Amino acid sequence: MKEVCFGVDIGGTTVKLGLVSREGELLDKREFPTFRDVGATFDDIARHMRLVMESFPDCKCVGAGVGVPGPVVDQSVVPICVNLGWNDLNVAQELASRADVPVRVANDANLAALGEMWQGGGKGCRNLVLFTVGTGVGGGIICDGHIVAGATGGGGEVGHLPMPFRPDWQCSCGKCGCLEVTASASGIIRAAREFSPFQEMETVTAKDVYDAAAAGDENARRVTKEAGSALGMAAAIVGCVVNPEVILLGGGVSAAGRALLDPVEAAFKKNVFPPCGNVRFAQAQLGNNAGIFGGAALFFAE
Repeated sequence: MKEVCFGVDIGGTTVKLGLVSREGELLDKREFPTFRDVGATFDDIARHMRLVMESFPDCKCVGAGVGVPGPVVDQSVVPICVNLGWNDLNVAQELASRADVPVRVANDANLAALGEMWQGGGKGCRNLVLFTVGTGVGGGIICDGHIVAGATGGGGEVGHLPMPFRPDWQCSCGKCGCLEVTASASGIIRAAREFSPFQEMETVTAKDVYDAAAAGDENARRVTKEAGSALGMAAAIVGCVVNPEVILLGGGVSAAGRALLDPVEAAFKKNVFPPCGNVRFAQAQLGNNAGIFGGAALFFAE
């Protein structure tokens, strides 16, 4: 029988669930709302898993890999998950008892990095770093094919590296000067609003700022260069610790392409320890499916 695995990405509003073959083929995908009640959420996930498997009677499900927006300990327990209102929840136990399959759990950004290693922009590599640059900055670190989760599940939180660019700006984590306040879409917009024409615009997006930079606006160029420099310095710091083969940029801001990658690479090369500098930079490839593939990779990419 063909071996398959579920990848489950639990977000604050929706659950993305996919069935993936050992060969890396996405066989089925569906999305449905996340309930605020824990029991209802896992009842619904297990129900969808059974419905999917009814369509694949010749396949054997070997497990489910689950991503959650919070730290995870021992691939099972979530100490706290603010977006979902969870505290000390054994996610693996909750789902395994309902779905009757082995369950492994990881932080969603870490799982996205694992998915990119297995079937995305880092395919063929065993050591990589992923920066997801959107409203905030998240990420994941993979060393020798394994997620770096750390002692309490907080490993890979690259968005909260302290940076010297905006030391007085407070981050959502409570600290000031994190990478996230400079390099995220929110940070780019905040910095751009210090200048015209962005001061006068009712709404501003990061794309607006990058478009203005491409059109020659010097203030916009200054803002985007600062964001790229912060990301590049952060990449150099992480690079000196884990010495990756590839550094991937994902999230909405990564759509800027070379306008983001070029200053990131320049700052990386300026700051990295030379023996750790032979790194390929690329855009992440799996988009919103990265967590699904990462969930399957917890079983298939061992």
